[in-house]
Amino acid sequence: MASTSTLVTNKDEIGIVNAGINGPIRICGTQQAQQAIREFSKYGLISFSRDQRFKSSDYSIHFIKPAKKLKELYNLGDEVLILCCNNSLAEFKSRTKDFLDFLLSSKEEFKNRLDKVACFVVDDSENAEDIIRFDRAQNPDSRLIVPFSYAELDNGLTDELLQARLRAFLYERDLFGIAAPLQDENLFFGKDRTNLISELYGKYRQGEHGGLFGLRRIGKTSILNLLRQRVDQSGGVAIYLDCSKYHHQRWNTFLQQIIIDVEKRYRDKDSGLCYVLAEDFVLPTDPSRYDESKAPISFEEDILSLYNALGKTRILLIFDEIELIGYTTSPSEHWKNGSDALFFWQAIRSVFQTNSSVLSFIITGVNPKIIEIAKINGTDNPIFNGLSAQYISLFDLDDVRRMVSNIGGYLGLRFEEEIFTKLVDDYGGHPFLIRQVCSRMNTEVLDRREIRPYTISKYSYEKHSNDYQSQMTGVIEQILGVLQDYYPAEYELLKTLALDGSLAFKKKLGFGESAAAHLLGYCLIEKYNDDYFVRIQSISKYIKDKYRYDKSLTSWEEKRTRISIRRNDIELELRKIISTQFQLKFGKKAKEHLATQLKHTTTDTTQEAKILSMDFKSAMQEIYFSQLKTLVTKNWPDYEHLFNDRVKFEQFFDIVNSFRADAHAKELSEEDEAILNIAFKYFENALKDF
Repeated sequence: MASTSTLVTNKDEIGIVNAGINGPIRICGTQQAQQAIREFSKYGLISFSRDQRFKSSDYSIHFIKPAKKLKELYNLGDEVLILCCNNSLAEFKSRTKDFLDFLLSSKEEFKNRLDKVACFVVDDSENAEDIIRFDRAQNPDSRLIVPFSYAELDNGLTDELLQARLRAFLYERDLFGIAAPLQDENLFFGKDRTNLISELYGKYRQGEHGGLFGLRRIGKTSILNLLRQRVDQSGGVAIYLDCSKYHHQRWNTFLQQIIIDVEKRYRDKDSGLCYVLAEDFVLPTDPSRYDESKAPISFEEDILSLYNALGKTRILLIFDEIELIGYTTSPSEHWKNGSDALFFWQAIRSVFQTNSSVLSFIITGVNPKIIEIAKINGTDNPIFNGLSAQYISLFDLDDVRRMVSNIGGYLGLRFEEEIFTKLVDDYGGHPFLIRQVCSRMNTEVLDRREIRPYTISKYSYEKHSNDYQSQMTGVIEQILGVLQDYYPAEYELLKTLALDGSLAFKKKLGFGESAAAHLLGYCLIEKYNDDYFVRIQSISKYIKDKYRYDKSLTSWEEKRTRISIRRNDIELELRKIISTQFQLKFGKKAKEHLATQLKHTTTDTTQEAKILSMDFKSAMQEIYFSQLKTLVTKNWPDYEHLFNDRVKFEQFFDIVNSFRADAHAKELSEEDEAILNIAFKYFENALKDF
């Protein structure tokens, strides 16, 4: 049906100066769809229209060049997809969503033409909004879909309806707060990461192996997801294996699991993959084939059968969280100290050594230790130096600006230029940390009910920057946790650099050159003019705060000051705990019980009268440090969960009480200082979660 719509040239409140339907274009679809597109044409130029069938469903697809003001308000691309459906939202997950992914991610014809994040969907379903909201809750990283029903468009698309719907499905979604790995390229940023995907894909095509390493939360799994998507789109075969699911298995059953996972993925006829296994393709089912003595041969036979059945296409095995099946690093004993890692990689290597066209693999983790260990239980490591380690770099200023501006644009947020520089300084270009901080800023704007678009000023960021860094403590602990758990030598080196500086760090390098190389690879530290620095200020601050008593001191005055601070901190926490426990246990009688329990524990004959004459809070400040021990030991069952061992509690308390810095004019001996440090740590560890 040819369109006779005329070009709208009047300018209204949202700035429309160029809208309508491009003359030669024939508007496709049902009568309802055509009417819907005419309504959309009030707010932009319809530049494309086509009918298309996908998975037995009929659709019409249309492109709109949004009016300038709409484009600016909602960060829309030059052209935006409008997908008109025929009551197919009922099967949104299995059909319509796949079609959107096909149009916006896979189809080369449209890939660089359309906004890849936002689109419109129109359907018969009266609950279209609920369907999209439910999917958004389950898949927070999915593209931004703005839904309409034909019924509401039949009544006309008004400025109020259009902008209310755009605000509801764009502004009210916190794209910065997404924590799950990305499943597609909608919100993927970082030019170096795009190059990494190309390099890894090139290795796969050449039958080579790859290793990808980097900090926790740096984006490794997102890169792997996009790599697998790239392999799928190019007609390759790839399987993703999260080792956190499989380290409980023995090496031989994990080999079998790989075969099961490959077969399962390429059995799905509706997967959209280039290859689907024929219905008559059957692998042997005898369970004994994967006994330890037979597993390597059976694996080779089965992977070769799959290779032939999948058009003799090389199979890419992607191993994520490789530490979990690593020798010395796995939480499972048979991988950590046994020979499972040896036998597993021997079986994998024997396949590609025999026929390099059958498979290749990529391993990812924090640390490339798995390819740096020469021996596993005295036998040559099958993949020692078998591939080159590539690290994921942090974002530079341009990457940060592009990511924050782009995502912020969909949320109606703008950022002053200085904020981008501060984000790089404070978080070193770590994209997840930066997105989480921006999520906090977005929440603040939401809580204040600011009108969007809204510009966040550099002054606002500076005012709250310390709060943001404090709020990132949990994320930083997660990022550094894998170093602390699996690579303690590297963690200790990082601590030394943060606490004691470059000179102390370099003195330790004789014991850990490879550890320093790894820290440089993670981009946690950087080297400049033969000196080393912690690159991420928020991580440096976290370490200094957490280990503030571990910094090396040389003068006795500095040590005296620190001893006094640590003792006072412990005393303050003990008073809080005892005060809370007494009030919970004795209620209004807390003060009387306090006085009774402290009788005859001091030479101060006026203390009891003072306590009874004050309120309980003031009374707690009247008691001496040494008396806190009495209050705990007399009520030991109330504190046992904190201190565990009563003998240790009493001994360490006496040490802290006797070695008061202000009570010693001379320096403590090294032995006494060490003993005092042990006592301090006992109390600090016990009290830290109160």
